[in-house]
Amino acid sequence: MKLRIKSAPHCNREELRTLLIDAADELAGGNSCLLEAKLPWDGHPILLADAEGHPVLVSFDLADSQAALVSGLHATDQLAVALPWVNQVYAPLQQRQKAPRLVVVSSEPPPGSEAVLRTGSGAGLTMFSCRVLSVNGDMGILLEPLDGAPAARAAVTTLAHATQPPVPEVTPPASRAAESVPSLSDEERAYFQQL
Repeated sequence: MKLRIKSAPHCNREELRTLLIDAADELAGGNSCLLEAKLPWDGHPILLADAEGHPVLVSFDLADSQAALVSGLHATDQLAVALPWVNQVYAPLQQRQKAPRLVVVSSEPPPGSEAVLRTGSGAGLTMFSCRVLSVNGDMGILLEPLDGAPAARAAVTTLAHATQPPVPEVTPPASRAAESVPSLSDEERAYFQQL
């Protein structure tokens, strides 16, 4: 079969969201799972959980890389504040209270990103360059890390075909409950679940 690969002429934000959810393992690491496809904060980032129970926020904007970074940093702060309750709502986080990681996806690096990554103040920040492609008529994405990772990691790319978002895997919460965090009432749990 011949592959016909070309730049996709147009990809709207929701199509890109679906492609990024399909590429969750490349963005957050293997065995990651989807927690929320569209958070209600600026830029409507995606919330994933990696295999170790870290929350991973994916902020994206192909047209404005600076907006993707700023929205992602803002959402990371909001998630860090709400982390005790978020850990109770999402079983894959396993009540571990781990700080959120931020993944920024844009067509080019945001201004000043090299300095942030070089100084180490971008700990917990990963950036990917993204190109939307048409492969034999199906839409896909090409992701390339921008964080100065070793050459082996820089060669990693993905082509994710537009399909339905994966169903999140639900694992039972860890047997040990966080002692310092009070339990959520049914009302609070319903509120956070609708986010």
